[in-house]
Amino acid sequence: MRRVIRLALCVPVTLSALGAAPVHAATGTAIRLTHTSAWSTPSPDPMGITYDPRTGRLLICDSEVDEMPALWKGSNFFVVKRAGGLVAPRTFKRFTVEPSDVALDARDRVLYVADDDLDRVFRVKPGKDGLFGTRDDLVVVVLRTRRFGSFDPEGLAWVPRTRMLIVTDGADAAPTARIYTIRPGTDRRFGTLDDVVRSFGLHRYGFTDADGVAVTRFSHHLLIVSDRQGSILETTVGGKLVRRIDISGMGIKAASGITFAPGTDGSPRRLYVTDRGVDNSVNPAENDGQLVEVKIS
Repeated sequence: MRRVIRLALCVPVTLSALGAAPVHAATGTAIRLTHTSAWSTPSPDPMGITYDPRTGRLLICDSEVDEMPALWKGSNFFVVKRAGGLVAPRTFKRFTVEPSDVALDARDRVLYVADDDLDRVFRVKPGKDGLFGTRDDLVVVVLRTRRFGSFDPEGLAWVPRTRMLIVTDGADAAPTARIYTIRPGTDRRFGTLDDVVRSFGLHRYGFTDADGVAVTRFSHHLLIVSDRQGSILETTVGGKLVRRIDISGMGIKAASGITFAPGTDGSPRRLYVTDRGVDNSVNPAENDGQLVEVKIS
């Protein structure tokens, strides 16, 4: 993962300071925390996350573990219980050691995987074993993100109703963090000339990075996290600000991924946020990744 060392993380930026009108605000509360660093196969920097409703498991990827020889065991993809227990360590290393996020098309049983070094999005179908992250995965490149201006694709989400991919750009090679929406054209294929691509920037809302994104079920709003800000930004698909959700009091150092899944307390829908913690470029021996289940109030 391309990263620069930052002197300050999770610095709150108020909308009034940006000259924007106030919007509805909310607060996140951590109701369960798991140290992914403590798994039998650790994930020191959990980056991307999605939920598989068929198995009831969370799917988490780690784009930094390969850079840490003491922890690297060949696994950069993890199947996890919602309560945080590790079910199985698996791997995408056959096609990427830099998986920055994952997004599941549950209907077609397809997993999309972003790589922010190769600037590509892969489409992964399980082989005969029916499992993601094993040797018989069927993998193709569906997007080369540089074609539409994204040089640091970090976050992914899938919108079933419109069959749209959402790609967040971390802005390491761009003037501002951006959100891209991509829909296939008349050929119904991603990565061809008739793709319909739109984008909007986040700097006007105080976000200088965009690491992960999730889509709300009915309104199809976007929930965006950044490892540089202590809040979740909610926008429309077109980029209009809806609200800001404060997560600064939850102990998250660097929010990196976000998804919806049923809560461990019986709630039908909770947010799950990954926290990659201190970057290994700052501390090569770090192992402080976390998974946080979040209640919004």
